[in-house]
Amino acid sequence: AMKFNNSFKKTLKRCLNDPNAFDFPFDSISNFMSTKASPDGAFRLFNWNIELKNQTQHYECIILKKDNKGNLQLIELFDKKNTSFDFEFQIINEKNWKGALYFDIIPVKKNNKTIYTLLGWDGNNMFSNIKIIETLSFIKKNNVQFGTPIFNCLDGKVKRRVVFQYNKKSYMSLKHVIIKKEHYLVFDHLIPTSPHLKDFPDWYVTDLSFDAFKWEDDSWNFIQDFDAKSNR
Repeated sequence: AMKFNNSFKKTLKRCLNDPNAFDFPFDSISNFMSTKASPDGAFRLFNWNIELKNQTQHYECIILKKDNKGNLQLIELFDKKNTSFDFEFQIINEKNWKGALYFDIIPVKKNNKTIYTLLGWDGNNMFSNIKIIETLSFIKKNNVQFGTPIFNCLDGKVKRRVVFQYNKKSYMSLKHVIIKKEHYLVFDHLIPTSPHLKDFPDWYVTDLSFDAFKWEDDSWNFIQDFDAKSNR
C-alpha cells in the first residue's frame, strides 16, 4: 500500500506544480481524498489516509498555497504518530505533523493575523477514533505551524489544540455553526462507559449533551452544556 501511495504522491505533486492546479476541480480524485480550499482562497488541502494493520492509519497532506503574487507553493506534511501526554500543548510543524483528515477550515483573525482552525478526524486504532480541533498558521514563505494557544478551557488551561478520543462503536459530532453571526464549534460531550474507565479514552462515548467553543475576544472560549436552540 505504501509503495502505491508513494508513486501516487509523486504524480500528484507533479500535477500540483501546474499553474492552474489551484482552481482545477480534481473530480476524479475527490471521491477518495479531500481537496478542500480555505474559504478565503489562500490555500487548498490535498489530504488522504491509508489504513494499516490493526486499523491504525497513515495520513498524507499536501498544502497548495498561493503567495501574494498568485504563485503556487507546495508544502508537504509528514505524519509522525504523536502520542505524548501533553500533545494538546505542543507547537508542531510540517515535519512532525499529527496526521488527520480535515473536513472543515475556519479562518479567524488574531492580532491582524489569520489563523486557520481545522476540524479533523483520525481513525486512530481498532478501539477508538479521534476528532481534533487544530490550528494552522503560515509563518514563513514555505513553513507552517500548528498549535496557536487560542482554546480557553474549563479548567483554566489554554490549549494549542483540542483532542477528543472516543470508542469505535460510538459516534461523535464536531461542527462549525454560525448563530446570530457568532461562530461556534459544537461537539458531543464524551463520558466513560463506567466511572472506573475514566482514564481510558478508548471507552468514552457520547451522552447526548453538547459542549462548544465560541469565538470571542481573539480566542475559542469553552461553553459547557451548550444548547443550540436557546442560542438561536
